[in-house]
Amino acid sequence: MTGASIVRWQAGDAVVLAVHGAFDGASAWALRLAMEESDAARFVVDLTHAVEAFEFAASILANFAREARRTKRVSFLPGTPDHARLLAGFGLEMIEDEVEIPIAGPRWSAETDLESGATA
Repeated sequence: MTGASIVRWQAGDAVVLAVHGAFDGASAWALRLAMEESDAARFVVDLTHAVEAFEFAASILANFAREARRTKRVSFLPGTPDHARLLAGFGLEMIEDEVEIPIAGPRWSAETDLESGATA
């Protein structure tokens, strides 16, 4: 079980996977599985809401990025300079311009859910 929530949304041709909580081994493995199982070819791992980040997590995704480089492109949006140093140490691609993906996740509205037949 991971100490993080992973929020997923589509941003253009990329699937954004935002980590809320700890970017640890468990969350990295969950991210890897999500990317392996997806038909998408481009992913952005958003760490702007990660409260801590571990080398083991970066190593898991660095290995995946190398293994899948012919079919899937993985880039990262670091949340802090420490995240950027950690990711760079493993040779992971980083997005330098936040304009490339939406910063906020998908918008949720109780009214929209209720209109579609869901109950509160």
